Amino acid sequence: MHLLLLLSSSLVIQAAVVKEKCNGVTINQVYHDKEVLKSDIDRPYLMTVDYSTNTLYFSYSVNKEDDVFKTAFINLNTREFGDVAGVSNGFAQTVDQKNHEVYIGGSEGIYKYNHMSKKAEYVGEGDANIWTLYFKDILYYSDFPRQFLYTFIDGTSTRFKDLEDTKVDHFVIDNEDVLFYTNATGLFGQKKGTKDAVLYKETQGDSVRGLTTDINGNAYVCMMDGIYKVNKEEVSLDKVLAVDDAFGLAFDNENHMVYSNATSLVRLKPSNDCSD
Repeated sequence: MHLLLLLSSSLVIQAAVVKEKCNGVTINQVYHDKEVLKSDIDRPYLMTVDYSTNTLYFSYSVNKEDDVFKTAFINLNTREFGDVAGVSNGFAQTVDQKNHEVYIGGSEGIYKYNHMSKKAEYVGEGDANIWTLYFKDILYYSDFPRQFLYTFIDGTSTRFKDLEDTKVDHFVIDNEDVLFYTNATGLFGQKKGTKDAVLYKETQGDSVRGLTTDINGNAYVCMMDGIYKVNKEEVSLDKVLAVDDAFGLAFDNENHMVYSNATSLVRLKPSNDCSD
């Protein structure tokens, strides 16, 4: 009798410990652990991952009153963290995954960053305050406050014809060459090579804080209240994860979601420890 009570008590205690550890989230019926990569950092933003090194690049605020930002990196395997030197007011970042090249935009143009040497090399647009950077086959960028989208090829900038009269805030291209972009009006989808824009969602202010694609090229949207996946069949957004004051989103080289809130970077990893 006493032995049964002891065993029962032990099982209850073990179950309580497991339950206490199960503070992650469930996405598509799969439980994910929350791994806090970095905390006490102000508004991690505009996130991208270099798959070759599994290094996350992002900007964060260093002076809220004067809107001063820095680009930083964190290796998702080793947790090595550091600021990117040599880029004034680093704000936007993207990666050419095929050639393993990292591009960073700041208030004095576009730079190419060598992670091994930790050096940034100026490549152009020194008069531009870079607002958005995105790489797919070629480099795209927009500058502030004009917010028109350009291509940058062999040192030459050209207004991107598909959106030559359209303001662009965030911008990505998915696995079917559909452009997704935001501006003051809303979130739009538009097949590359056309002028036919489709409104996915009307937006206000800074409700959309980021666009990205996962490792398979599926488009996702980071909004203030969480993470959404683009549903092209329904021309809508499917909510994947609720996040209080979400700021950024990326995917690592195993397609694990990495997101940020106002103060932290978090990675979600599937786990069987807390499955039903």
